[in-house]
Amino acid sequence: MDAKFIAFSAGLLIQAGGIVWWASTLQAAVRHNNYQIKMMSRDVDKHSGFVRDWPIGKLGRLPDDVDQSLRIEWLERQVDQLNSRIFRMNGNRNEH
Repeated sequence: MDAKFIAFSAGLLIQAGGIVWWASTLQAAVRHNNYQIKMMSRDVDKHSGFVRDWPIGKLGRLPDDVDQSLRIEWLERQVDQLNSRIFRMNGNRNEH
């Protein structure tokens, strides 16, 4: 056999091996990505259900921090009203 033919054949075999390695690496990456997508789709489904059902009350009541914030806002309004009454009463006393 000719040395050029042997060198050419060896080059083709090395390239073929590289192509097989690249294809198997690519296939493994695709499988891994598909697995990650399947795992994340469960969380996405849960989240979309929560976003849809929670505001309309299907999943229970408001979290405690939101409930507490609403109560604090209500108390602040009450304090503001009481302060305005006190200032009005004090203003009327100072006029006499």
